Amino acid sequence: MSYKIIATILTDKDQSTEGLDAAISLADRMGAHLDIYVVTISHTETNNYYLGAEALMVAEQTRDAIDERQKLEAWLEDRMHGELIRWSMEAATVQGPALTGYLARKLRFSDLVVLPRPYQNNPEAANLVEACLFAAERPVLMIPQGCKAPEAGGHVLMGWNDGAEALAAARAALPLLQQADKADICIIDPPQHAADRSDPGGAMAQYLMRHGTKSEVAVLAKTEPHVGDILLRRAKEVGAQMIVSGAYGHSRLREAVFGGATRSLLELADRPILMSR
Repeated sequence: MSYKIIATILTDKDQSTEGLDAAISLADRMGAHLDIYVVTISHTETNNYYLGAEALMVAEQTRDAIDERQKLEAWLEDRMHGELIRWSMEAATVQGPALTGYLARKLRFSDLVVLPRPYQNNPEAANLVEACLFAAERPVLMIPQGCKAPEAGGHVLMGWNDGAEALAAARAALPLLQQADKADICIIDPPQHAADRSDPGGAMAQYLMRHGTKSEVAVLAKTEPHVGDILLRRAKEVGAQMIVSGAYGHSRLREAVFGGATRSLLELADRPILMSR
């Protein structure tokens, strides 16, 4: 099993290139086609200007965004010169509210989207990730600054809570899990009423085994306020090169206000994270 269509999104020529570099690396290793979307965004706020000024501001912001897109296209052409993978570029300039709809239409046929991890130096990254997960319903591999794509072999840590989001992430990660030496199925403080309470993680371990992945189950106590913090600590302890996790088991609003596993992983992860829901 392998990914056949990988996508990535560029919004700023000055953003870090870890997402693009990782997408190229994975496309090369898996023989996949790489779709690169160059998207610049006009964020003009309306209803705050005197009569007639809104149209002028929108036009000016749009021209600036188009200029930025053209520079980014030229930079990408230069960057991809000499790459042997199959790739294509599609460029667009959109108004801020139209971004989610645009990405939903373009990404829904991708097997995997590779992006920089949010909350770093790209202000659009969080919006891109949420658009991919919720609107396009695509799994997202996020690359922190200074990191590369997960390599074949090595150790992968998978957060497991018997939920639909975690199962979706495991399925989405199968091409990478199959290339790993081992996967840790990490269960944190399993509830007594869980469906697999007699054998926590056993069904998932069997699922991965039948897909050619060696795995071990680790049941951990909840010693940190957020599950994401425990997953990050465990990943460091076992030397995992990637974390696989379901995204937004709680509502996005609750995660934003109170925090949660998704939010802490997105803010703090120091290694690639694959999320789906």
